[in-house]
Formats: sequence, structure tokens, C-alpha cells
Amino acid sequence: MKKAIGFEGLLSIYKERPEAWYFFTNIGMDNKKDSIRNAIFYLPDTREEEESMDNEHDKYKGWLEYSTFIAILDNKLEHHPKSSSEELLDAVIYYLEKDDFLD
Repeated sequence: MKKAIGFEGLLSIYKERPEAWYFFTNIGMDNKKDSIRNAIFYLPDTREEEESMDNEHDKYKGWLEYSTFIAILDNKLEHHPKSSSEELLDAVIYYLEKDDFLD
């Protein structure tokens, strides 16, 4: 399993994953910036590991599907190529709250 510390950690590895799996986190997500900025994110290396993490609700909380996360960031960067990490975080929160992309 890979581990990313905070949103900046996710940004540094978000295009490295070859397949679309879920991100898991160590805390319940209330979609607030501080929660996402400071959470620890886990990325399973295999489908079996993903299933195991999905069954350990007390330890891992499901967050976003990897392909959705990439789509959110790619959409924002397509419309605003020089978006800051804060603007990318805003796009993620917007998606989580409205189930829609922030252009």
C-alpha cells in the first residue's frame, strides 16, 4: 500500500497509479479543507488489499475513487492550467459537496 500525507501528498502522486482504485483515509471526511489537507491517504496496491481495507471500517474510511480524483484535477487544470493546490482542493471539495465539476 502507498501512503500519502495530506492533500499535497496526493498531488505529488496522483498520476502514478496504473489502475482506478479507491483512496482510503484515516479519518472521517467532513469535506472541510483542514480534514483533507491533513489526512493520511492510503492507496491499495492490489484488489485484494483494497477489499481488505474496505472491510476494515474502523481503520480505513473510503474516500474517492482514483479515477474520479484524477478527473476532478484534470478538469480543473484543463480550464485553469495554473491552478494552485488550494484551487485544486476547492475543486475536490466542490465535487464532494455537489457531485459536479468546478470549472
